[in-house]
Amino acid sequence: MDNKRVIYYDILNIISIIAVIAMHQNGIVHGNPMIRAWNTSLIVDCICYFAVPVFCMITGATLINYREKYDTKTFFKKRFNKVLIPFLFWATVMFLWKVYILKEFTINGLTDFFNKFFQSKEQPIYYFMFVIMGLYLMIPLLSHLTEPKHRKTLWYIVAVFFIINSSLVPILKLVKIEWNMDFSILFGKYVFFVILGYLLSTEDIEKKYRVLIYIGAVIGLIYRYAITFILSKRTGVVNKTCWGYETWNSVLLAASVFLIVKNYFKESKFISEKCAKVLSKISGCTFGVYLIHILVRYYSVEWFSINVNSWQWRTIGIIPTYLISLGIVYIFKKIPLLKKIVP
Repeated sequence: MDNKRVIYYDILNIISIIAVIAMHQNGIVHGNPMIRAWNTSLIVDCICYFAVPVFCMITGATLINYREKYDTKTFFKKRFNKVLIPFLFWATVMFLWKVYILKEFTINGLTDFFNKFFQSKEQPIYYFMFVIMGLYLMIPLLSHLTEPKHRKTLWYIVAVFFIINSSLVPILKLVKIEWNMDFSILFGKYVFFVILGYLLSTEDIEKKYRVLIYIGAVIGLIYRYAITFILSKRTGVVNKTCWGYETWNSVLLAASVFLIVKNYFKESKFISEKCAKVLSKISGCTFGVYLIHILVRYYSVEWFSINVNSWQWRTIGIIPTYLISLGIVYIFKKIPLLKKIVP
């Protein structure tokens, strides 16, 4: 791949971070399923569930073939500067915030600090930082599979993972049968999405197969909502049997979003060069938005006495949370001393 920006990657980045914010503002989906607001929060969660898988897919699409552009040492140097440094900075900020401002917990020594750090106690959503850094450790291995002769091997991994891990395991779970996970593709679910993203970005999937994936995604959305709704209402506790990024419904949803955006915007004549530059700048703020939007959400609720169960906050409120976070990150990126913490 050349150094030109890929427009559909930028668009996927933008819609995925908005979806992340939407899920976080509908966090009551993890709470009491007997309240009315829970019903709509589940709808939002089901629709936006593609976000994390798509981020992993973008990682695969953009990084697996890094050897075409630079060596492994450069690869890790870039990841260190763009991801690790900002993460450590904001993790420190969150620790100080939780300990001294919110007083949610205390830190009793260095061992306790590291235990809380590796458990993402400073900010639960930062669990994904360990996921993404773990994926970076896998990329040099996966990069050797980009040669054409290994294409079938990659599709084999995707196919077997989808059949066993994504489909068979969750279906059996519904009827109380626990599959022995040692008999499966032992790549983790996030690695699966990295490989899938690379494959979908480098191959043109025929329209008839895309349509089948789209239909499957819609069925999966209805399936996850219906099963979760019925079982949760029956027990009064959120039933997450159909949850999990590796489940078939999640895989088809993420693949659908990726393919729809790719096939519409890859050759789209509706995106001017000027618009592409704007999208590039907005997309470039995505990681920073991810790191800080929790603070924006928290103080929006505190300062304006917002009812987090209200439909306005959980729907319309997603946009101002995103735009305020975006504005802060954009300003930071203009200041030399701050741009390194929001690359």
